[in-house]
Amino acid sequence: MRIFSSGAQTALDSGRCDSRALVKLMPSGTDPLCLWDDRGNISYGGDIYVGRPGRFTCSPVSSTGDYSARNFDITLSGLDPEAIGLVESAAWHQRPILFQRAIISVDAPQILNISPEFAGFMDTAEWGEVVDGLTSLIIHCESSSREYSRTGSRTASNADQRQRDPNDGFLSFSQSAVSTTIQWGTSPQAPPKQKQGGFLGFLRDLL
Repeated sequence: MRIFSSGAQTALDSGRCDSRALVKLMPSGTDPLCLWDDRGNISYGGDIYVGRPGRFTCSPVSSTGDYSARNFDITLSGLDPEAIGLVESAAWHQRPILFQRAIISVDAPQILNISPEFAGFMDTAEWGEVVDGLTSLIIHCESSSREYSRTGSRTASNADQRQRDPNDGFLSFSQSAVSTTIQWGTSPQAPPKQKQGGFLGFLRDLL
């Protein structure tokens, strides 16, 4: 469930709003590349998003209930040879990417709400066909949710913890704690027998 500001909710209810895409690519060794699909520049989260309407498109973001990895593609178009050289010289593989959706008011140019839709890593890229000296770049991304289903050999045990730090005995009692029997809600001792008198007590003594 998404939580919107009161202004964004009012604009959504009245239909007097539109959405914009914000993309932040974070290659290694250089400043982030921040783009949004409208005119002009905007500042958000300490970054300057440069307006590039029609110069990039993003695939729909879908979610799954089994925590499987979601794929996400972003296509950058109209790249000249200088931009191509910058991409090829940057260390972008497995570097973070963030895609956010902004709600803006159509009555006054104002951002009412920004919410993240995809966070992951740039995995592979492919160049498109060169037309009039310009080309496109398709970046295929992997979601951070890939970590949910990833398994490893690490265990919550004393032996595994000692491999990380021989002096760390935090889990030294984990095995005995697993096999310890704890009486809960009842007394472990049998209740004392009640003495009965009369005929019932006589029969009990005989048995």
